[in-house]
Amino acid sequence: MPRPLASNGSWLCLLLPLALAISYLHSLTTTASAECNTSNAVHRFLIVIAIGTCVRTLCFLLNACVKTGTLVKSAINLLPGTVTSLCFALLPGTSWILSIVAGFLITALYQHVYLCVLRGFPRTFTFGEAAILVQGLIIFLLNAASRIYNYTMPATVTDFGQLNAVMQSALICLLLVCVLLALLPRWRKPVPFYLLMGLLAVGVTCAPVTKPLPLIALLRFIFSDQKRLYIMVFYLLLVALTCATVSWQLGNSTQANTRVRKIFHLLIVLVYVPGLVYQCALLYIASGIALAIFVVLELIRLLKMPPFGATLAQAFESFKDVKDAGELALTPFCLLIGCSLPLWLTSCPCPTAGNPSLLMLLSGILSVGVGDTAASVVGSKFGRNKWKNSTRSLEGTVAFVVSILLSVWALEFVGVLTMTQAKWFATVFAALNSALVEAFTDQVDNLVLPLVFYILVGLA
Repeated sequence: MPRPLASNGSWLCLLLPLALAISYLHSLTTTASAECNTSNAVHRFLIVIAIGTCVRTLCFLLNACVKTGTLVKSAINLLPGTVTSLCFALLPGTSWILSIVAGFLITALYQHVYLCVLRGFPRTFTFGEAAILVQGLIIFLLNAASRIYNYTMPATVTDFGQLNAVMQSALICLLLVCVLLALLPRWRKPVPFYLLMGLLAVGVTCAPVTKPLPLIALLRFIFSDQKRLYIMVFYLLLVALTCATVSWQLGNSTQANTRVRKIFHLLIVLVYVPGLVYQCALLYIASGIALAIFVVLELIRLLKMPPFGATLAQAFESFKDVKDAGELALTPFCLLIGCSLPLWLTSCPCPTAGNPSLLMLLSGILSVGVGDTAASVVGSKFGRNKWKNSTRSLEGTVAFVVSILLSVWALEFVGVLTMTQAKWFATVFAALNSALVEAFTDQVDNLVLPLVFYILVGLA
């Protein structure tokens, strides 16, 4: 059952294919270093997968909403695999047999996982939100498998490549643990659960994924740069501040209002802006680690594991949004994922020399961390003129646009961003359209706005 009091959000399934295509086109038009060029073939492969899963979602919704005969329904069900196979066949060096097998297998896998997510987490996602989640999951798994395989081949591997392989293998292991817990109820008791988490931690840090071992490679990476250490200390202070904010709110024994929840948006701005500007590789790895920690904490809360399960459940009840209608803590996950998606979708997010994609990488922070926060605070305090058929105010929408443009101007003024006339036009266009989406959508804006902004600002 999808989330109540929300539209199906079918248009959301178009966002990931468009974002990947924009990212690929942007990588072709910018001067990239040698380590970036090797990912173009993988990027084309992922675009095809995104297109196939998008078509599969639209066909599923068409069959669900329109009554048709058996023959027409069968033809609709064959369409996603056919389209995906044809797209695969157009890629260089791909045989027809491999294209057909991959096309139908991947779309069938996506359909199965998509239905499992909707049934396993009732009232949590709309159809479109579930589509983005499962599209991202399938793309991540295939991308990680490809990159880990390439890492095993004899070639020059950068520090970032090593850590990327560690992060992706760790997330795959965590996914396997989640599947194991779903299939085997006896592992959902405290002793087996924490034993499993301990084995996961040991496996992730000591598995021979890299040379040296992942833990040693990570420590070498952190301690090899003094600026990196300063950023790490800053991040730890922000973690302490986040814990203090949650503790303070729990002490009030009241439901957090919109302005209190937006504190987390400001905190994530403080995490991502210095990271993207000064330590992109560190932020990339940290985003994966943060996602893994979120998943583990959510498992503890859902399974009511002592001694932290009750506290986490209380925190969720205190900070939950109206869109957190199901059991899953949707909005906190989407805040992290939305701000990280531009980093994850870009084929070469952290080149060793310069970063022509920095404006695109800031899409999540500008749209959610800055624009959405300004719209919520200004709209809730000063909003008088409501949009027709919306609870959002005109004042909040104006604040959304102005705050983004002022932030971009400030970053250009201090020399962080290099803006051209085309980039300014794309930024204004992206800010205006994202503001309108924020004003009228009933989907989770933490997930939607970064993708919309990323696509539009990437047109420059």
